Amino acid sequence: MKSLPGILLGIAAGVIVGVLLAPQSGKKTREGLASDTDNFFSDLQDQLQDGLESIRNQYNEYVETATDKTKSVAADAKRRAKF
Repeated sequence: MKSLPGILLGIAAGVIVGVLLAPQSGKKTREGLASDTDNFFSDLQDQLQDGLESIRNQYNEYVETATDKTKSVAADAKRRAKF
């Protein structure tokens, strides 16, 4: 606990130096952050859509395979029942 004041002083000094040496104004920094956030969520939404499309395709393939297998088994059962 003795180092806590030193840590807080270091953080405060870092914030002050960061503000004084910032390459852009606060408004430009906020606009940049907003733009980056929008891009992040847009990319995330695209990735989620791609993932959902992949799941949908896998599901459809599974249903198609199961349907084909069921038809094959039913046809085989009918064929055997005739003999």
